[in-house]
Amino acid sequence: MSCCAMLKPKRPRTWVVVADGARARFFVASEDTNKFVAARQADLIAPESRGHARDLKSDKPGRSYASSRSGARHALEPAHDPHKLEKHRFSAVLAETLDGACGRREVDHIILVAPRRSLGELRGLMTARVQRCIGKEVAKDLTNETVASLWRRLGSLVKPAR
Repeated sequence: MSCCAMLKPKRPRTWVVVADGARARFFVASEDTNKFVAARQADLIAPESRGHARDLKSDKPGRSYASSRSGARHALEPAHDPHKLEKHRFSAVLAETLDGACGRREVDHIILVAPRRSLGELRGLMTARVQRCIGKEVAKDLTNETVASLWRRLGSLVKPAR
């Protein structure tokens, strides 16, 4: 018998990625216990997205003196929402992280859990390789749930059918 015939077939590795616009947590189902364990050393976090909008802006809005008879000045609104911009940047980093993991074959299937708006943002940023790895999407914000609560809610999605 050849050495290759004696090897067990590789079990597909499924990640459960629980994310929102500022944080992503990565889990795998433990084979010996019914619970999730961390799939990565650390969560992906963008603390800037959780702060106040005033903290994200560099200074006061610009002023306009345009066509005013009284000489009054008017503050100009920023061209973008700083929170939306930070969330978009975070989504791009998450999509890049998932693409790298799929490319290195660290993961075969991904169950992506995120609020509906974050899912839409991520879909637009994911490569075809990541989209092929996505097995299921759950449109919920569960980033603040405990690991035990996540297992109760999502464990059935990763348990092998018997």
